[in-house]
Amino acid sequence: MGVLYHVIILHDQESKTTEMGSALKVISASRRVEMPAFYPGRLAETLRRRCPPAKVHTLVLWSKNPRACVEHPVLAPALMEYSHIFLHFTITGMGGSFLEPNIPSAVEMLDLIPLLIRWLGDPRRLVIRFDPIVHLRLPNGKIYSNFCQFEKIADAVSKAGIGLVIVSRMTRYSKIIQRLKRWSIECLPVGDLQKERENRTLLDIAESRRIEIQGCCTPGFLNGRCIDGGRLFELHPEKRPASRAKAGGQRADCRCTESWDIGWYYRCPGGCVYCYANPLCNSRLEGSIPDGVQPVHF
Repeated sequence: MGVLYHVIILHDQESKTTEMGSALKVISASRRVEMPAFYPGRLAETLRRRCPPAKVHTLVLWSKNPRACVEHPVLAPALMEYSHIFLHFTITGMGGSFLEPNIPSAVEMLDLIPLLIRWLGDPRRLVIRFDPIVHLRLPNGKIYSNFCQFEKIADAVSKAGIGLVIVSRMTRYSKIIQRLKRWSIECLPVGDLQKERENRTLLDIAESRRIEIQGCCTPGFLNGRCIDGGRLFELHPEKRPASRAKAGGQRADCRCTESWDIGWYYRCPGGCVYCYANPLCNSRLEGSIPDGVQPVHF
């Protein structure tokens, strides 16, 4: 699947942020929208104007398709100016299906991991997110969960020497349930017993491959910090300290340390139908039937 790069710099409607102060900041790009894949030019321009490298401790990137970080003619050289980059790379196993129509397949993204590690300089600077785990009834009446995709993802993660995977479950917000209904997709409830069995399976798969699993506000797993000032200090090439103060504006169970998010709430072209933010979804479902469309038995 080809990658569409938006190099045009959009007009300035960024989130409520102020210019950076004197202390080194942890920059997040971004929890709000997929910036590297769909807005690489805008990301590069925002970094140039608001985030001079001398004032940045760590640039934390979030992406389902971070290829632009190493290949885009504007973004890639801009990122080379930063001494420390940490990447959250989300691979759900649904890419290319009508559930994630504008996201590349898991196979394509898993193949990208070695290049990303060389770019980052250390596999510990790359975290894989299996996020979210979904349970849906599709328009054809079949039950689907991407839960069964985890093992092949874990195999690639282990082979690459990545030590941490962060997981979460789809949150059944009313706006998501209503959006899915438009395409005759039903968001299925998951009972506690099924969650426990799935959690145990994920943990066993990870343990056998020497991978640690942490949850993102997800019961049943160690509640980690997606942005962790202590971890960023340990990985920083100059061992510069990062803030360990608790982040504001996040969910009650969130343990992340503070960062400065430079994203905005434009509609995301990824089109992930389950997204809780602001996806740019097609009026009709496009893409293949997701892999593993079958009931999950325990």
